[in-house]
Amino acid sequence: MLNWLDYSVLGVYFALVAWIGFYAGRGQTDTDDYFLAKRTIPWWLAGVSIIATETSALTFIGTPIQSLRGDWTYLQLAIGSVLARFVVARLFIGPYYRHNCTTVYDYLAIRFGDRSRDAGSLLFMIGRVLGSGVRLYAAAIALVVVADVSFPVAITAIAAVAIAYTISGGIRAVIWTDTLQGGLLAGGGILALGYLIFGGEGGLGGFVSDMAGARSPSGESKLRVINLSLDPREAYTLIAGVVGSMFLTLSTHGTDHDMLQRALTTPNERGGRRSMILSAVLNIPIAALFLAIGSALWWRLGGDAGAAELAAEIARAEGLVSPDKGYDFVFPFWVVENLPAGIRGLIIAAVFAVSMSSLDSAIAALSATGMKSVWQPYIAPNRDAAHYLNASRWMSVFFGGLLVGVALIVWGTEDAGSASQGFGVLMLGLKVLSWIFPPLLGVYLVGLGTRRGSDLGNIFALASGIGVLLLVEFAQPLFGTPSPFAWTWNALVGTAVSFAVGATFPADASRAPVPVPALSGNVGR
Repeated sequence: MLNWLDYSVLGVYFALVAWIGFYAGRGQTDTDDYFLAKRTIPWWLAGVSIIATETSALTFIGTPIQSLRGDWTYLQLAIGSVLARFVVARLFIGPYYRHNCTTVYDYLAIRFGDRSRDAGSLLFMIGRVLGSGVRLYAAAIALVVVADVSFPVAITAIAAVAIAYTISGGIRAVIWTDTLQGGLLAGGGILALGYLIFGGEGGLGGFVSDMAGARSPSGESKLRVINLSLDPREAYTLIAGVVGSMFLTLSTHGTDHDMLQRALTTPNERGGRRSMILSAVLNIPIAALFLAIGSALWWRLGGDAGAAELAAEIARAEGLVSPDKGYDFVFPFWVVENLPAGIRGLIIAAVFAVSMSSLDSAIAALSATGMKSVWQPYIAPNRDAAHYLNASRWMSVFFGGLLVGVALIVWGTEDAGSASQGFGVLMLGLKVLSWIFPPLLGVYLVGLGTRRGSDLGNIFALASGIGVLLLVEFAQPLFGTPSPFAWTWNALVGTAVSFAVGATFPADASRAPVPVPALSGNVGR
């Protein structure tokens, strides 16, 4: 377990995060500063924050499981994800700046009307609460292993810290702490990989030699990256990785305010684009690092049998529902039991870092959307800036509480997954996102790419897209019919259905064409 040196490292980390949060919040007077940092964030800082936001505890804990139990085919998803970020930079960020949007759902109100904005905001809040609730559960795994506390205590403690500094510093605190936490993520991952490989028999040479001939339970190479299968029921194939993952990233990075919020904090459109492209450059190296950790764990544990034995032992000790759920604990457990003091504390700090970096951004984005789409227009219009700033902070507390509730539900029900669909909390978190945001993407594409679409029509479009995806997801338990495709295809299907329905509606005759305002000042190129 951890000793005084490890706890000292963790103490310094938490103290530094708290100081950044309170320092960043000095002098805040309105929601423009709280939610957008008055558009003064450098593009490179926003880009690091984007990658830190999406690289949550799901990545730190969940990605190694993909190569520990399977192979490297998860990396195919990164291909489509990288391509999608260039499209987002080119197609989406410009209109958000030109219309001076505080949240990305403001664009729907400008293009279609208030009902579209409200529906988009509601779906975002549902999807983000569910997705980030899964991330919070993943973060709690590390604290349970380290501190030997219960899951409810771990989940509540992590959420409380993130809520505290988000309330104090707003998006400025989120971005600066994300930068610190992104560095810890990369450094902790590299340190862990080094100890895994060089501490094993034969070092790097032994690892490479043994892994070259290693096979997964399916008989494929443990280092296989490309899966050329055309079976739509397999999640990690090349075509699903390029097409399916591209549409999923288009939807999350183009219509999910959690991802877009930091791109909108740069001084101009060019900075927002650069921040998104920087996140594309960093995406594949991060994914490869944690897949390598999973392979190294498999090697050090003695293959599938050793990994399964440890997972089952952890599941028994923690009272988990299924032995397979023990795999989610394997990496933090190995860190605590095998690394030297100080280094061990640093890597656990990295786990907490990525936990906070995704949780704080979700709270900030949910608060911004709730304020701009619900509180300000419907509950308390025409109040002063101080009222809205104070209400935004209370919204941060409210949404933090919702995330805690979802994480507790996931703790009791999480599915361990399979080789064809993906494993553990990572797969669960991605599936949740794939139900909500692709139909939103379809509506945005109607607005950005056509002159059609209406406020009411978008409601039908969103309902149709989500309805089809949920019908496919739950066809097996409801009707005994297996799903015709893996979850990685949800994004393409949901987008296509929503776009097709939305584009059948002509533009509202009563609405004037949407003007594109001249670019100047803080929203200039």
